[in-house]
Amino acid sequence: MVHLAIFDYGAGNIFSLKNSLEKTGATVDVITNFDKPNIYSGLLLPGVGNFDPAIKSIRKSSKTDFSDYVKDNTPVLGICLGMEMFFEKSEEGNEKGLGVINGDVIILPPSMKVPHMGWNNLEIKKSGKILEGVN
Repeated sequence: MVHLAIFDYGAGNIFSLKNSLEKTGATVDVITNFDKPNIYSGLLLPGVGNFDPAIKSIRKSSKTDFSDYVKDNTPVLGICLGMEMFFEKSEEGNEKGLGVINGDVIILPPSMKVPHMGWNNLEIKKSGKILEGVN
C-alpha cells in the first residue's frame, strides 16, 4: 500500500486532495513540518495562496530543511504554488524558494497567450449523452 504525506502550510484545499488519494487506496497523512522521520513513499505540496507567506510558513514550522527531508529521493509532487516553491525564487515574492530545482519562476509577459482557468456558463444548443444530468 502506498503511504503518502500532504504538507499543510496553511493554504490550499488539502482535504479534497487527501480524499481523492484515499479513494485510490493510498494511506494519507497530513503533516505540518519536516521534523519527524520521512516514512512516506511520496510527498505532495498542494498550492493555493501567495509565495512569500507559504515559504515563511514552511520555514517557521520546520527545523529540518526540505531538501534534507527528501534527500533519499522521495518522489515529490508540487501542485500550482507547491511546484513554484521548489525553485530558488519567484517573481511573485521576495523570499527564497526551497531551492530543490535550479531557476526562477517568472511572471509571463502579458503578450503571451495562456490557457483559460476558471468557470464559464454553458449554453446547451442540442442535447446529447455527454450532457445528461448537466443543469
